Amino acid sequence: MILLERNYKWLQPVLSISISLILLVFTYWSINSDFDMTKMFSYMSTYLYLLWFNGFVYLSTKFTLFFDKFLPFEKHSSLRLTVELVSLFLMAFIFFYIVMVILNINGAIDEPHVMNKNNTIIGIFHSLVLLLYSSLTITDNFLRKWRTDSLKIEVLKQDKLRAENRALQAQLNPHFLFNSLNVIISEIDHDPKLAKQFALDLSHTYRYVLQSKDVESVTFETEWEAMQAYIHLHQVRLGEGLKVLTSIDELSNQKKIPPLSIQLLLENCFKHNQATLRKPLMITIFSDGNQFSIENNKQPKNKSADTYNIGIQYLKESFKQLDQQTSIYVEENETTFKITIPLIEA
Repeated sequence: MILLERNYKWLQPVLSISISLILLVFTYWSINSDFDMTKMFSYMSTYLYLLWFNGFVYLSTKFTLFFDKFLPFEKHSSLRLTVELVSLFLMAFIFFYIVMVILNINGAIDEPHVMNKNNTIIGIFHSLVLLLYSSLTITDNFLRKWRTDSLKIEVLKQDKLRAENRALQAQLNPHFLFNSLNVIISEIDHDPKLAKQFALDLSHTYRYVLQSKDVESVTFETEWEAMQAYIHLHQVRLGEGLKVLTSIDELSNQKKIPPLSIQLLLENCFKHNQATLRKPLMITIFSDGNQFSIENNKQPKNKSADTYNIGIQYLKESFKQLDQQTSIYVEENETTFKITIPLIEA
């Protein structure tokens, strides 16, 4: 199996010739009481047999290519397998019959086109062996094609994921930018120092979004530093309508996460819930070095955001790209919503 995985071009011919020689020796040994290996190679039937066996193996690969074109496995798996195996068996037996007729003619045997019982049994037995060998070749080709197609599908999934990420960012950014600019305009005269800090945080947030859009992972420390600026922007914008409690373990800093994961979780909180002075949005952020969670009180807006499910699905797929064993946990009841993401070892 290891040799087959290496895809050596010489392997198939060597296997085919080896198997045909073993079968030939076994057949001669079984029908001749005075078996002699050296004499075996003096008979024309030996070379005709090797030509028949290995020629058939070669033609069977061409048959497979023919059926791939007109009867692909993806659409007609059962019919394809049945037609191909029956065709190969008939072709093997017909070729064997032609070889026997040639030998009979060469041996000046009466009625050379008539096969006796022993030759018929030998022909069927060897055709079945050839069919078994060809079936293994068909299976090997099918598995190689399946693996290649699977890799292509995986690449397409990653491309789709990146496209969804860009689409998600495009949906998030313009609205957030519009609100943030309004805050800056309103604070310039009222509190210039706050307006300056707000502009710096906004710049920091967008710079991080742009820098991280083409990478597969970032350290938690990098993401969290940018998200602190992002949270401050919302605190300025929402005032007493937003309460944020944080507890971050330093062990989290060098762990990996997909970029903008925390931003997406925070955005979900703001997008789905009201945040007013009378009904403040309470967000609790916690990390213990292995997991990161965000929990908020539920006070949904009238209009639900369409990107909610897309965002969660995007997160799940993004984490699977980094580590297939990871999982994202969502806990929801009538009053709170909590989501926990893993922190992956660097």
